Amino acid sequence: MFDISFTELIVIGIVALVVIGPERLPAVARTAGYFLGRARRYIEQVKRDLNEEMELDSLRKLRDSMHETVDSFQNSVHSEINKIQETADTRPAAVPEKESHAVESGGKTEPENTEAAASSTPKEPRQSGS
Repeated sequence: MFDISFTELIVIGIVALVVIGPERLPAVARTAGYFLGRARRYIEQVKRDLNEEMELDSLRKLRDSMHETVDSFQNSVHSEINKIQETADTRPAAVPEKESHAVESGGKTEPENTEAAASSTPKEPRQSGS
């Protein structure tokens, strides 16, 4: 991290021993280690936060693109439905043939061949009552 070699660490240790003294050196080393550990944890936390933020950003972009795709699909479906409804509204309603025949004859529906209709219904014989 700081690119310090082993010999430089020994020189720093000897200078610290001379300046601080042998009685206070363990406490100072402990405090320095504590702060160094906190700094490392802080740096790791910042890295994690940045990575999470980048992932969240990519997920947000993905979500936005999915919303755009869904909106586009909905718009195309609605436009097709509107086209179909407009086409259905502009076409005349198909009237079945029997109903159109009844409308033309004034509401009475008569069979075209009355003899065929009469022969198709069998006459029931009268039963004599005893």
